Amino acid sequence: RQFLRDIPKVDLHRHLEGAILPGTLISIAKRKGIQLPSYDEKELKPYLQITENDRTLLDFLKKFDTIGKAFTDREAIEEITYEAIKDANADNVKYAEFRFSPVYMANQYGLKEDDVMQGVLDGMKKAKNDFDTEVRLIMIVERQMGPEHAAQVEKMAEKYMDKGVVALDLANDEFHFPPGPYAEVFQKAKDAGLNITVHAGEAGGADNVKVSIEDLKADRIGHGVRTLEDPAVEKEVKDKGITLEMCPTSNVQTGATPSMDTHPFKRYYDEGINVTINTDDPGISAVYLRHEYEVAAPAAGLSPQQIRQAQQNALDIAFLDAGEKAALIKKKQ
Repeated sequence: RQFLRDIPKVDLHRHLEGAILPGTLISIAKRKGIQLPSYDEKELKPYLQITENDRTLLDFLKKFDTIGKAFTDREAIEEITYEAIKDANADNVKYAEFRFSPVYMANQYGLKEDDVMQGVLDGMKKAKNDFDTEVRLIMIVERQMGPEHAAQVEKMAEKYMDKGVVALDLANDEFHFPPGPYAEVFQKAKDAGLNITVHAGEAGGADNVKVSIEDLKADRIGHGVRTLEDPAVEKEVKDKGITLEMCPTSNVQTGATPSMDTHPFKRYYDEGINVTINTDDPGISAVYLRHEYEVAAPAAGLSPQQIRQAQQNALDIAFLDAGEKAALIKKKQ
């Protein structure tokens, strides 16, 4: 347990919006005059964090109704970003890729997307002076908003490639909005030099994983829990070296898998598929990455040695160039 707690960690699937803790939201709300269901952390938690009554992905996503109240202005977004990196650093995360939706953040209070980006970048800059956690950014396309929105986000991701944006993601309601219609936008992102990760095989089936790989050119799949529903897709994931960004606690909370002991994590590991351990939305799930290492991954059947290999997989597939990876490896030793 001590080994799993102390090992320097890599988190490739961590939502910036879903990393907000109750105390941070309350602090912002009081300063900005924002109405919350409660200003008591304990009473506010059910509005932000998963409870025993929440059992589906839509229950999970519902938490963003309250979380959205935090993004009042550039200053608040800077604070949220700084606090998220601070929390990751306290968890001994040495490298994290924070994904977020600039449009979702901007729409809460009518901000400009560039102001959102500047708030995030300012928070990163401030955190870099205080913590030794290296951070890169992944921009999210909201799949329920359509291809025109996707094209807007893709263009923005290209604009900020030299500021730390390394990839484009497709997220939100996978069940009702499959990935196919977004193929052209994601291929454009790929051609521009952006990496691709797609939420698939979580609320939707294995076919979404297949389309994400073949048509959206995904390098990694967010979750991919249901890949096993089609052996041909499972083989394709393995043969093409596609990495699955597994988030064990979240996968149970959203109903992607019934329980930790039925989680396919070890099955994929044993079959030689690249798997990694991540938090997804640590604020909503009320977990740290160390919990996924110490509790969730062992409950899914992984040994400490296999957890270490999953950690190495994450470092190998991180959206960094060779020089940046070498520097990170040196820092982790």
